[in-house]
Amino acid sequence: MRVRFIVALTVLLAAGSAYAGDQQLVMLNKHDFMAMKAKVSKDFEKGDRYAEIQPEDQKKVLKALDRMDARWQKADDESQLSPNDRVEMVNDEQLVDNILQHAAADSRVVCHREQKIGSHFPVNVCRTVAQQKHDQEKAQDAMQRGDTGTN
Repeated sequence: MRVRFIVALTVLLAAGSAYAGDQQLVMLNKHDFMAMKAKVSKDFEKGDRYAEIQPEDQKKVLKALDRMDARWQKADDESQLSPNDRVEMVNDEQLVDNILQHAAADSRVVCHREQKIGSHFPVNVCRTVAQQKHDQEKAQDAMQRGDTGTN
């Protein structure tokens, strides 16, 4: 379900950016936008789906969604939006899409087999891309400080 939603959102937003140069702006309709806003807001509240999004990026997404919502409150469909509002809608959709896609990529779980020290049996180790990046940065910091991790 989540994958289908992200794919649908990505296709719609990609179409919007593809046609923006031709003055044909494609954006989510009011109904689809309201559903998307509710889903993203709920996911932010739960805190697990987009845990990798930094607080400042979450604020950017929520502000963009609020701006889009305010525009849709003045109109029932795209034809009732001013040309400037349509351009701003597509820009805000692109901002939201970029941040959420980056978070989705960082939330992807990657597993590999690892031989644990003191054991002859390899085990599956699964972490998100964000956790792997964090672990790698932590290890690099420790190496730069000369910290061996032993006391």
